[in-house]
Amino acid sequence: MAANGERSSARASLGTLALFALSFALATLVLRTLLPHGGARELVDAKVARFARERDAYTLVFAGSSRVHRGFVPEVFDARTAAAGVATRSFNFGAPGSRAFEVERLLERVVQLAPARLDFVLVDPEGVALLRDERNVLARQVIEWHDPAATLRISRWIACAELPYPQLWNALVPHWKSCAYNVFNVGRSQRLVDIALGERRTDEIERELVGPRLDGYAPLGDESEGLGRRGQRFHKRRERYLAQLEDYKALRVGEGPPDAFALEMYRAIRARVEELGATAVFVTQPALYLQEDLIKAAAAGELPALLRFDDAERFAELYAPERRYDETHLNDEGARRFTELLADEFVARVRRGELAPR
Repeated sequence: MAANGERSSARASLGTLALFALSFALATLVLRTLLPHGGARELVDAKVARFARERDAYTLVFAGSSRVHRGFVPEVFDARTAAAGVATRSFNFGAPGSRAFEVERLLERVVQLAPARLDFVLVDPEGVALLRDERNVLARQVIEWHDPAATLRISRWIACAELPYPQLWNALVPHWKSCAYNVFNVGRSQRLVDIALGERRTDEIERELVGPRLDGYAPLGDESEGLGRRGQRFHKRRERYLAQLEDYKALRVGEGPPDAFALEMYRAIRARVEELGATAVFVTQPALYLQEDLIKAAAAGELPALLRFDDAERFAELYAPERRYDETHLNDEGARRFTELLADEFVARVRRGELAPR
């Protein structure tokens, strides 16, 4: 009798626990659909909101990291393409720290907006190895893409790297932590908190985030007293940069196929773009590293198009210290010249029939 009672009690306890877990999961899912995205000062949310206002007017967007945010000038691109007879209306979706997963998640949000005329999505996915960057694991935009499916994908990739156990653990834990925050909706009510505190996205805040022309481009400092500390340090280290540049010129793409995980990410981005009825155009920007997997993927026919601006000999003007804010970013002058060259290459591809609007 006692044994039967214990078993009944255990079953009741397990049933209660299962009911609690189910209720918690359902409540979490319901809250996820009801809670807004980031707060008044969340860059990606500000850009998505601005784009949404005129979503049916845009024909081209560029997504990527701070190198896109600080390096692609829609005003210049559209003027250049219009002068060449290939009119565009573009928007800059770049956001500091964005990698391939963030780009995919951003495009998912753009798909939900269903823009009517979007023909092209330019993407700089950055190097896939940078996804292991553990410095911003609790940043809002990082938490946003760490859903269980994405976390499982990157965990699988890290596990295949055959790292020693302590390094493997240190590499995995930050991603699991971000995933836990994602699952439990931590931070998703920030906008409601901001409203309660009287913090709203004013016109001034919007221009600070989305850029002075509200097209997504936010220039870095020029060669004046307004130049930031990082830019000042860069110009003090000019000789070191020039030495690094010479080393970079000697780099060559290695043998072998692209990383399988990188291909998976490129295909996921391409699939999102195709949901928009648009064409994905991948871009490598001028910096001191080669995106080998992206270049190999293009050579293998895995990408619709790849526009490369990472040749320091051909595009020496973009690598000149005078046109750079630091080793990674262009200053405003450099960004405008890069955008002109990008527009010229884009127009050339359109005229050759390699790129075509839908």
